[in-house]
Amino acid sequence: MSVCACCLLTLGCRHAGAQQEAQPQPDFSAEVLRALQEGKTGPLFPELTARTPQEWAAMPAAAQILPWARGSASETAMPQLTYSLYRSYRSTGERPPYEEPCFLKRSLLTREVTAAWLDNSDARMDRINDLVWSICEESTWVVPAHEKHEIDLFSAETGCELAHVLLLLGERLPEEIRSRVRDEVKRRILDPYLARGDRYSWGDGRNNWTGVCAGSVGQAFLMLEEDPVRQARAITVVLAQLDRFLQNAFAEDGASLEGIGYWNYGLSHYAAFAGMLLERTSGAIDLLGQERIKAIAQYPAAVYLGNGHYASFADAHEGSQVEPFLAARIAQRAGTPELLGLAGNATNWRLNTVLRNLTWWDGAKAPEPPLHDAFMPKSGIAKLVSGRAVLAIKAGHNDEPHNHNDIGSFVLCFDGVAYLCDPGAGLYDAAYFGVNRYKNVFAGSYGHCVPRIGGKQQASARRFCGTIERTGDEAVSIRFEKAYDIDELRAASRRADLKDSVLTLEDGFAFDGAGLEVEEAFVTWQKVEVNGNVARLSTDTGALEITADQGVFTAEPLDEACKANHKRGLLTRIALVRPAASGVTARFTMAYTPAK
Repeated sequence: MSVCACCLLTLGCRHAGAQQEAQPQPDFSAEVLRALQEGKTGPLFPELTARTPQEWAAMPAAAQILPWARGSASETAMPQLTYSLYRSYRSTGERPPYEEPCFLKRSLLTREVTAAWLDNSDARMDRINDLVWSICEESTWVVPAHEKHEIDLFSAETGCELAHVLLLLGERLPEEIRSRVRDEVKRRILDPYLARGDRYSWGDGRNNWTGVCAGSVGQAFLMLEEDPVRQARAITVVLAQLDRFLQNAFAEDGASLEGIGYWNYGLSHYAAFAGMLLERTSGAIDLLGQERIKAIAQYPAAVYLGNGHYASFADAHEGSQVEPFLAARIAQRAGTPELLGLAGNATNWRLNTVLRNLTWWDGAKAPEPPLHDAFMPKSGIAKLVSGRAVLAIKAGHNDEPHNHNDIGSFVLCFDGVAYLCDPGAGLYDAAYFGVNRYKNVFAGSYGHCVPRIGGKQQASARRFCGTIERTGDEAVSIRFEKAYDIDELRAASRRADLKDSVLTLEDGFAFDGAGLEVEEAFVTWQKVEVNGNVARLSTDTGALEITADQGVFTAEPLDEACKANHKRGLLTRIALVRPAASGVTARFTMAYTPAK
């Protein structure tokens, strides 16, 4: 009989979605050790040997993977990671100069190893040996933006990737290469984690870091650690961290407040580790068998807006995908077949992901799941669907993981095109994760579909929040006066009613005293024309007209902010000012006309 990690470790299943304080965990678990020893003889990744490489190369998923793997990887010069590139982050705050060649090297390794395995050819082995040796020669696997961490996302992934290379190619690699990998992973990952891993800040489970790091480290221990006592001690800590990840990184209703991209990132490593641990313990520890997974599995479809687009709240992106292997495995275990229709491309710079996309997914492209209403009040997210229109809107609070100050923000799509948007993440650099984060319009409320009140934007902290409720089959209402640090603001509400493909938005504000000016604002990537109380947004597929009950619209192209954040499009902020009064209301009707 399989058991969940929290029961196995006698941690107790905590209140889902509540932020938990890190609790001291036992150094050693006799239950884990016994389960590991009893399941020790089984393969960790049995799918790899279930078919020959030639048979895997003939599977449907290989039609995507094999041409990409063969490609021109061998003709690409091996990137060099220099001291100057590493230290440039200190002076410029820019991440790409070091991270791009770092990730390219690992992508080249994945492609070469995948092709060598599927083609069952040694023609690429010299190149593979050079890439592995070069990665082992790097002074650190931690990227400069994460230098304060002993083990970060990418060092944990690097250790896991190299372990997969050994698992896949085995004795086709020279012994000195295999020995070097084992030594470097032990020195950089296994030993430090055993010594201090239970005290790492990312172990609190608050965001995707816990899933990625603990999941990757756990896989490395299962693949490379030969001492059963050390292995069991490490897996005990990994299980405690991953338990916190499930409880804290997802709201009680299963939503990921970081958005679909980070839902995918953290859970991919969680699921890969879960698969290995299930095999190693002969089914005794089944992380994907927990009831909590069923709620978490509902999230992607809840924020899916059609045509490959997702609600891009927080640092999410409008276009994303669910890893095919993750979609397949979670769909199977949680009973959510709609996930298969959200599966993306099978290629990835991570070898462990490519191998599972090939072996866990049948390669069949499932139909896009039908769009449906969703209401997740614990996380503050709702989605309404009516005819051609889809609305995603949020409340929540302004201290979420990868937070934006965006209480009341929404995305409005017609025929699979976002006309009003949440513009997603800004440029990842030092400033974006520093004290000036909310001066960036992509994180601050100025770049979202929310008002400024008395010239003030929303404030950032947990106490600045909103609530959401369903007010009918086709409407939701948000209270968000607490999103602003304004003493005079007594009440602020936003009601969104989506009916017959038309959105009616009604905002109301109440103040103590004479009141404050309210500037309503909407943002869009589309072409904008304004004329009095009408704003028209145009695309090749149609046009959206926003009509205000009174006032005059202005349109502000945020071209400098878009350039600074390396955006390809032009974000335009459409605004309309209501004069100060003790009570202010604003009503907008948003109607769509498809192109002829």
